[in-house]
Amino acid sequence: MLREMRVRNLALVEEAVLEFGPGLNVLTGETGAGKTVLVEALSLLLGGRGDSGMVRDGAERMELEAAFDIGEHHELRRLVESEDLATEESDELVLRRVMGADGKSRCYVNGRLSTVGTLARIGDYLVDIHGQHEHQRLLRQSTHLEYLDEYGGPEHLELLEAYSCHYAAWREAAKALERADMDEAERLREIDLLRFQVREIEAVKPEEGEMEGLLRERKRMQNREELFSAARLAHELLVGDGGEGAVDRLGEAEAALLRVSSMDEEPAQWCRRLREGQEELMELARAMHDFAEALEFEPGRLEEVESRLHALADLARKYGGETAAVLEHLERSRRRLEELENLDARREELKEENERALAAALKAAEEISSSRRKLALSLTRETNRELEELNMAGMRFRVHWEEEAELGITGMDRIEFQVSPGKGLPYRSLGRIASGGELSRITLALKLALARADAVPTLVFDEVDAGIGGTTADVLAEKLARISAYHQVFSITHLPQIAARSDTHLAVSKREAGGKVRTEVRLLGSEERLDELVRMLGGEEATARRHARAILKAGSSRRAREAD
Repeated sequence: MLREMRVRNLALVEEAVLEFGPGLNVLTGETGAGKTVLVEALSLLLGGRGDSGMVRDGAERMELEAAFDIGEHHELRRLVESEDLATEESDELVLRRVMGADGKSRCYVNGRLSTVGTLARIGDYLVDIHGQHEHQRLLRQSTHLEYLDEYGGPEHLELLEAYSCHYAAWREAAKALERADMDEAERLREIDLLRFQVREIEAVKPEEGEMEGLLRERKRMQNREELFSAARLAHELLVGDGGEGAVDRLGEAEAALLRVSSMDEEPAQWCRRLREGQEELMELARAMHDFAEALEFEPGRLEEVESRLHALADLARKYGGETAAVLEHLERSRRRLEELENLDARREELKEENERALAAALKAAEEISSSRRKLALSLTRETNRELEELNMAGMRFRVHWEEEAELGITGMDRIEFQVSPGKGLPYRSLGRIASGGELSRITLALKLALARADAVPTLVFDEVDAGIGGTTADVLAEKLARISAYHQVFSITHLPQIAARSDTHLAVSKREAGGKVRTEVRLLGSEERLDELVRMLGGEEATARRHARAILKAGSSRRAREAD
């Protein structure tokens, strides 16, 4: 959910702070006051294209920032984490964009430098902007099948998951068969190569960790004299002849203290620690003796180690950097060799496996396709009902269907949401609707039908009420309020009926100061809200005020009923 947005030096906006809440948020104001500029600010924060001409005259740079609560939006969390942009405040996401008058632009996500592309990818999960703007996810045909599948709910998604498993199994079986269908000469060449590699590795018989051990042994042999001298000297210092060793000295110290240990408990503790020290030093002395004794090597051992290391290094150079990699290559080669030597019999098995997997995948594709066609009929009915209630009865919606020639990751279905402007007129894709107002209302109708399936939390409707009034305005207000039960809705509107149903009401106005025009945005309290509705209604002051109070009361009553 969009919680807050800060705008500085964008067009006529010197500085504005907008706070949003859940439910229906509306933005109202006189024509030309700058309402659409604020939608442009949000579009820029979501990766939209911008240029230096958008920076306010006289300012060095434009700064935009928005804070979102992302809650349980797991897919968005994974995206942010994959881009290494997550913070300890895992429920909050802050986007920032700075654009200079010189055209240079910088983007930030959670305070970390990012890119416009990353903002756009994140924006796809956060906000849909509907109107004369680019951020319209429903206009991309690639998303339509996803919407339809999500519209089907858990039962349909289980069918889709089952198909995905069958499809993956078939692709694996097809790849195995493809590997088996090889040229005979190529098969024989690969068998010869694998046999040579297996024999070469088996002849050396490498063992895991062997090279590391041999390297340590070689180093010890190369430094035998110095190691021997150091170990013998240390041993003599610990247990030297004639009571001169450190162990004997500790024994003498213990005996001296033992005579007075009955007089004080502290010397007694020292005696115990001295005995422990003697035992530790004796153990060290024995280890040093054993180490020195082990430095006696058989003649020719160094040459044996060098030869073995050379053989292992040769294998490592050919088949992997470590002995473990060489052994892994050996096992793969053995398996592949066995597969190639028994390829004829294996090829028949693979053909049967591929046929079974393909049949299962095709059956699952038919089931998912059948389910989708039922969903398409339901979605068509719901959307056309919404269009009728929005006074667009002549506009008809349908799900256009094409069947792919081959199985794909989502099945064999290719769909597109299409509309016809009127009876007898051809259906066209959503992206070819000319009127921004029409497009917004068609999208609204679709969103109402898809509301329980759409994961995008915030919907922005820019001038969704263009060209409508009367009872249709009441219907539109009702529908925006209804969709706000599923999403946070942000609507720029000229209709008092919509403004009266809002949970948060922001007003945009212009003021002149110092010879310059500025756009201001403010959150309206109850009395200010009443005054704004009066302005929107127009006409005679007293009559407009009574009407404004009535629609505010009606809007409050509806919200109370919906809350219950």
